[in-house]
Amino acid sequence: MDSCHGNPAIQRVCCIPGSQSLDTGLGLSQSIGDVFKEIFMTSRPMTILFPLLLAAGMALPLAAAEPFRDPNLPLERRVDDLVSRLTLDEKIGMLAQGQPAIPRLGIKAFTNFTEGLHGLGRVRGGSVTATTFPQSVGLGETWDPEILRQVGAVEGYEARVYFKKWDGARVGLSIRTPNVDLARDPRWGRTEESFGEDPYFVGKMSVGLIQGLQGDNPKYLLSAATMKHFLANSNEDGRTSSSSDFDERNLREYYLVPFQMGFLEGNAQSYMASYNAVNKIPDTVSPFI
Repeated sequence: MDSCHGNPAIQRVCCIPGSQSLDTGLGLSQSIGDVFKEIFMTSRPMTILFPLLLAAGMALPLAAAEPFRDPNLPLERRVDDLVSRLTLDEKIGMLAQGQPAIPRLGIKAFTNFTEGLHGLGRVRGGSVTATTFPQSVGLGETWDPEILRQVGAVEGYEARVYFKKWDGARVGLSIRTPNVDLARDPRWGRTEESFGEDPYFVGKMSVGLIQGLQGDNPKYLLSAATMKHFLANSNEDGRTSSSSDFDERNLREYYLVPFQMGFLEGNAQSYMASYNAVNKIPDTVSPFI
């Protein structure tokens, strides 16, 4: 049973919803002042009550003044409020691979430089000791999305450990995996990073890894999967200037399929744009993005 429920007076402090009146749990409606008056007029140990009163008194005005701090509000509203409070310089600072802390808003340092194709690999400042699995081409040969889910769960857990150890500065929770590129030509140069050449197969294997990385908590992510590389990243040599050119059918029935599955079935939280162009349009400014 919730500890608040054992004492009606303490319960009222724990359950203050932020308005000027509140339900005491006894079918009555009292003002906050009435509740405080009853607490102070009733003989009971104050070592618990004073911290509760202090926390309640500080949290209510803070959440009201800065809605992004209120966990009871919709996520989109909280995000919009937080972004609106960032200065232009702070927004620019978040465009790099390492984002600095913003103490005035309670934002900790963060990095998206966390490689994880088959276990945590390169991170900011080098590498870390972590569980290493076969390369993606080997994982693909298991033909088992459930095994990929277990791999992702281990990797997400270890990312959490290192994220906590270095307070987000070296290992982030946005992990650069899975690679959903399609290995249709061994001359590409990074075939070992792909699960295979079939779009449906690659999509299914990617969904398993994504689900493991992100966990099954309905509210909190274990980590965030970053699918890569969008799109048609099929040429390692000269990748910053090359263009992958193909027709609409190849686009819809081949290259986009694993990305679509990753989003719709796996709920992937992010993706990485590739260096190359598609039909002469750089992917970094693709209309699909």
